[in-house]
Order: sequence, then structure tokens, then C-alpha cells
Amino acid sequence: MAGDADATLLSVFRHLVDHGPLTRPELGTGVGLARATTSGAVNDLMRRGLVAELAPAPQVGPQGRRGRPTALLDLDDERHAVAGLEIGIDRILSAVYSLRGRELLRTERSVEPESVNPRSLLRRAQTALREVLDAAEDDRRTLLGVGVSVPGLVDASTGTVKYVPSLGWRDVALRAGVDEALGGRTPVLVDGDANFAALAERRARLREGLEAASLIYLTGTYGISAGVIADGRLWRGGRGMAGEVGHLVVDPDGPVCVCGRRGCFETRAGLSAITTEALEPAAHRRRAGAARAVLSAAVDELVARARTGDERVCGVLVEAGRWMGRGAAALTAVLDPRVVVLGGHYARLAPWVLEPAREAFAGAQLVPGTDIPTLEVSAGADWAPTEGAALAVLMSFADGSRPLPAAD
Repeated sequence: MAGDADATLLSVFRHLVDHGPLTRPELGTGVGLARATTSGAVNDLMRRGLVAELAPAPQVGPQGRRGRPTALLDLDDERHAVAGLEIGIDRILSAVYSLRGRELLRTERSVEPESVNPRSLLRRAQTALREVLDAAEDDRRTLLGVGVSVPGLVDASTGTVKYVPSLGWRDVALRAGVDEALGGRTPVLVDGDANFAALAERRARLREGLEAASLIYLTGTYGISAGVIADGRLWRGGRGMAGEVGHLVVDPDGPVCVCGRRGCFETRAGLSAITTEALEPAAHRRRAGAARAVLSAAVDELVARARTGDERVCGVLVEAGRWMGRGAAALTAVLDPRVVVLGGHYARLAPWVLEPAREAFAGAQLVPGTDIPTLEVSAGADWAPTEGAALAVLMSFADGSRPLPAAD
């Protein structure tokens, strides 16, 4: 019976994480539980500081008549906090959120090219981590955990970064390092930026009433990564490291990739390939050693030049868009999502890459027609990995990976 009660509690909590605010009848219908069972679970979650009842909103009926106010349930916005930290190739982002997603703190720090080894980056991240802890404590909140995002392959079960080509990292015990920096004061989760961004995209789409149960989120720094949502949950694959799609071969006669093969997806549509081709290639290659650490600046330059109608830049972006569409179509043939979302820096380049990508995407579908997946742009791309990292902390409670906070 205790197991059934725990499952009920988690079902109610997860439904509010995804769909709140809701009335009690809406919540009961959503989770398929009787009214008394739902109320019991809600009351338990309230005692744990996870759920709160919002002030009743007046209801307007036919002919404008006011009905009885209806109370709404949502996540408690006052007692707890979750945090996200994104370690990128040119910046470190950190943020603290209430459980309802209200931003309490946001910081951004640049990273110099010589500071990308794990020890140096962790030292730079320590200041951000201390600010995260201080923000929660100053607001008299309990910090439930910190999610840490990196642009590469991660074994999320151990918090070990297996490979981040843009940073030159292999087998870095990042969770242990962050845990040490935090003095063990709060739990730490580590995952790839695409996975965390996919979680943030999923919840944003759910709350907008959009398709969110089946999607691929494509993002990229040096290469291309994918976060895959299947049946409403993050799909990690058999070894927990699904999503490194940048080395899917899309052009066998194409350029040589860093992996040694020809025509990988990232050689045609990766941001490094785009900036190298578009921004005076010879000069760009001379500063290749620093290019990985100045990607945001390079994308800024791409956008600025494209807005002026620079023929070279616009042509490169259109061609990259076509390859993006072809690569996305190959992924849909295997995974069959309802939507593919372009995020990260690709969202900023959407005015030039989206239409050619959509044309190529539609043309490469195995079964063409009106019922093909859609190719869209993320609305919250810039901070999506940071937001998703914090959301992952919350979801670790909702999916039962960690015990819920104790009741008062």
C-alpha cells in the first residue's frame, strides 16, 4: 500500500509540474484518480512545501454573471528553489528559479580560451555556484539541487563527462567536482545541454498547449547534439548517451570531419562549419585555436552581416539550412517525432536557415504529405539548457529518482 501511495503522490506532483495551475477537478481528471485520493495527495504535497493553493479567481458565466470563485493548485512558489549551471565553450551561465519557474537570479560570465580545462572552468564556476547558494539562502528557501549542463556526451548516472570536443574534455568527473565546490550542501545532476534544453522545451510547449510528447531538440556549439523526448520523457538510449547526432553521415563525399570520416552532419550544418565557411575562411582558420571559445561572438557577426544582406554569409546560411533539413529528415525516419525544434544558436539564425531547412526537410521525407513532422524554432533557446538543468532537479523528484522533501 505504501508503494501505491507513493506512486499516487508522484503522479499528482508530476502532473502539476507539467500542467499547473489546475483546479482540483482538472487535476483529478488529468491523473485519473478519485476526488478523495487526489485531495489526499495534494494535502501531503502541501505539507512538504511542494504545492500551494492560489488565490481563487472569479468565474464569469453566461451573460457575464459572476460565478463562485475557483481555487487553483500549482507548485509552491515560496519555500524551495532549484538551480541550473551551464558550462559552455565561451561562457558560464547560472540561474536560480522558484519551483514554478520564476527567476530569482541570473548571472553570465565569459570564459577565456586558455581557461577551458576542467580545473580552470570549475574555479570560475565556483563563484557562480556560491551565488546560487546565497540567493536561495537569502530568500529563505531550501535549494533542492543544482543541474549542470555541458555541451557533449555525459553519463548522467555517474555525472561523468565522457567527451566534450569543444572543450577537449574526456572522462571528467564533473559531478564530483561540483559537489566538492558546493561542499556537499545540495544534490548535483549533470547532463548534456541538448537533453536539458529538450526538457525546458517540453514544459514550455506543454504550458502553451503545443505538441510536446514526441520531439527532437537540435542544438549546437562546436557540433550538433539532439535531445529526444519520447512518450513525454527524455530518451537516453541503452547506454544513456543518445543524441550525439553530429556524426551521422549526410554527405559521403563531403568534408573530412574531426572524427576522421567524411560528410558528417556537423561538417555541413554545425556552427563551427558555418562560421568557418562564412566569415572569411582563411582568416577564420588562422584563429581556429580561439574559435571554439568565441562562438557567440562569431554568431553575432553572422547575424549582423546577414542582416545587411552579405551575399557570402546569406549563401552559406541558406546552404547550411538545406543540410539541416536533410539531417533532420534522416532523424525523423529513425525516431518518428511529431516535431523537430531548432534551438541554441540555430534559433538566432532562423531568419536565414529555417525556410531552406523546411523545404529540404519536406522533400526528404520517406512518406511525403500533410501529416509529416513539423520543423520549428525554439522560443527560449538562449537559456534553455540552464532552465532545463534546474527543471531536471525538479523532475528527479517527480519521477521518483530522489525522495520527496519531508513534510513539516
